[in-house]
Amino acid sequence: MLTECTADLLPDGQSFRIRRDAWFNDYPVEQLGFWIDFYKRLREQHPKSLHSYDATIAALEALAQRLARERAA
Repeated sequence: MLTECTADLLPDGQSFRIRRDAWFNDYPVEQLGFWIDFYKRLREQHPKSLHSYDATIAALEALAQRLARERAA
């Protein structure tokens, strides 16, 4: 069963939250690239997991794009 995942900037502007179902965790914004790469590696290393990491990767990449647009503005 695949579920939605979100990645949102927290009010402090210095950290973001990954949330999937009841699980969530907060990380510093400067680690966003690390976590995108981390979940991509998991997807590559565990091909039998099918697409279980896709939603997390998509949410993190969307957050990275939003932050890049804001910084460019």
